[in-house]
Amino acid sequence: MRVEDIMMKDSPTCTVHYTIQDTLEIFAKINSQIIPVVNDDKRLIGLLTKNKIIQILAEGYSFQCPITSFINFNPIFLYPDQDINETRKLLLKHQIGHAPVVNRQLHPIGILSTSQILFAYDLVYDRLQTQQSLLFENLNFGLFSVDTKFKVNAINPVAEKILQLLPNKQHIFNELNGLEEITNLLTGILHHKEQIMKKKMHLNGHSLVVQSYPLIEKNKLVGSMVIMDDFTNIEKMASELRFSKEWEEKLRSVIELAYDGIILVDQKAEITMVNNGFCELYNVQSNELLGQSILNMYPDLGLDEALQTGVRITNVAKLIGKTQCLITILPIKNNEEIIGAICKITYRGLKHLQEAIKKVNNLEQQVTYYQKELNELKGTKYSFANIIGESSNIKRIKKEALAASHSLSTVLLLGESGTGKELFAHGIHASSSQTGMFIQVNCAAIPPELMESEFFGYAEGSFTGAKKGGKKGKFEMAQNGTLFLDEIGDMPLSLQSKLLRVLQEKEFEPIGSNRIIKLQTKIIAATNQNLEILIKEGKFREDLYYRLNIMRINIPPLRDRIEDIPDIAESIISQLKLSGFHLEGITHSALTKLLNYNWPGNIRELHNILERAANLTSDGYIDAQHLPESFNANILTTTESIRIDQTNTLLSYSEEHNNKPYWNAIDLKEKELILAALKETNGNKAKASRLLGISRTWLYEKIKKYNISK
Repeated sequence: MRVEDIMMKDSPTCTVHYTIQDTLEIFAKINSQIIPVVNDDKRLIGLLTKNKIIQILAEGYSFQCPITSFINFNPIFLYPDQDINETRKLLLKHQIGHAPVVNRQLHPIGILSTSQILFAYDLVYDRLQTQQSLLFENLNFGLFSVDTKFKVNAINPVAEKILQLLPNKQHIFNELNGLEEITNLLTGILHHKEQIMKKKMHLNGHSLVVQSYPLIEKNKLVGSMVIMDDFTNIEKMASELRFSKEWEEKLRSVIELAYDGIILVDQKAEITMVNNGFCELYNVQSNELLGQSILNMYPDLGLDEALQTGVRITNVAKLIGKTQCLITILPIKNNEEIIGAICKITYRGLKHLQEAIKKVNNLEQQVTYYQKELNELKGTKYSFANIIGESSNIKRIKKEALAASHSLSTVLLLGESGTGKELFAHGIHASSSQTGMFIQVNCAAIPPELMESEFFGYAEGSFTGAKKGGKKGKFEMAQNGTLFLDEIGDMPLSLQSKLLRVLQEKEFEPIGSNRIIKLQTKIIAATNQNLEILIKEGKFREDLYYRLNIMRINIPPLRDRIEDIPDIAESIISQLKLSGFHLEGITHSALTKLLNYNWPGNIRELHNILERAANLTSDGYIDAQHLPESFNANILTTTESIRIDQTNTLLSYSEEHNNKPYWNAIDLKEKELILAALKETNGNKAKASRLLGISRTWLYEKIKKYNISK
């Protein structure tokens, strides 16, 4: 405890110019025997005591007399961080009861008295008593004391429980039945003056080691203290350990005789046990495996996933070498903590089971075939099941798309190139009640002069070179189905007006025909362009935009659904396997780089990068070294013109930096861009990263690099 913990704070002070009257008024207001005297800088220069004031008044001095002559200009003072024990010794040494407390500038901040020190000692004593009582009550062994007449003075709850004594009662040991062995120990101390008595005994179902010690006060025996160590639980644990050891040997025997292959790992994924069946399957010796990491030896078994997630895997078919097997993995838990895993591989005597698996596989192939046939009948290649991801963004968009499939309302899909607009269009048609075909038109790929005939078709003889019998247009081909207008932003204005009429009137006429065809077609349009900007530039009709923009679905870029990348990568790797690549998976380091990349090309770019890596890997695992060099640097465009929002607002490269070194200019430009984005988003870093088109990880690194304050 220190001085500052108990001192009287904010005590008043006086100066040498005060009168006796002034100091009397101060003493009347405070409970202190001293007043610190300070100079004009508020520094301590002396001390005035109440006893001194009383003395000079008794000697007849006037109340208006200055106090200068009565000040002690060599006062003993204290610092707030001084220890109480040292302070007490200092006050006793100088035979004073009060002392001012000052800071390091000698400004008075309080007063300490011996009565306050005594009060502090009382607090400490009470605290020690409380702690002693808590300690005594919560000991994990029995403890009690008796006086020379065998009367119990103090006993803790553990001792009461062992001895089966009622609490809060007076007990005399030589009068208690059933406790003769303990009474004999006490007799050895109290009557025979033994220094220590110790004995192992069984009492009330407890295995005890009881020790009795003499209690001495002023060289006189006043009683005895007894400590009882209860070894019941320890003996029980030893018995259980022996039992567990026996069962461990039995478990090893069962594992060795098991018909299947079995391997056990601990929480560090190190192999702790393996049987002959497993060794025969993999043609290895057990001593080659014990202590090795399962992740290095057999990563394809998937035990690492069980250790990480705690999810069991049951009877998964797998081909090991040329042997068809069933894999079952069970996490081993202790109080919800995963402490290991066991893998069972069933592979012997599976003839009938393999036949059943073959039938199941054939059935799955039939289901896949019929699903493919159904999709082909509707003209679609994909459904919502092909849209991978469980992020909140993609779940919300899937829900909106599914809702859009329930009516004939026009759907407008907006999103960057490579985000999967075509998949959503297929999914909407596959989930709709439309019985007709899914017809796709790329508005950017058809020459303008052929667009009208492509959309509306033509009658025989309608123009030179017209096909005999005429030709159906895309609208007619999509009757009772879905017409997907991809890259709608590239459609010529002349055709936009005709498309608007079809959408308004729900009918059209083929070129050169007076036949009117009623439209029963769902229209889905898609673009990666900003249609609002195209409208301002006069390149897109505003009335057509409002006709298309009924069910608007904004498909997020891959950088806004980074958490979906592992699932998407796994799906792409599965597709690559089907196309002939030998792939086992992707390493953590490679996946980390994928998660930190900016993805300007979205899912299409991800597919291309993984396919490139699949061509480079030699062991079946895509690693960081198989990714392009561009992954080694975060991407932020620093060319002469950088787009920082979707309204074509540009932060051009300022000529004022042309006289600086190239890299310094780039750093300065990066910092300007980040500051502009943070200002635009009111400091929201997630929004700022999206605005800049970079990952949040990269943004935090650059904020740290450029020391941008929050």
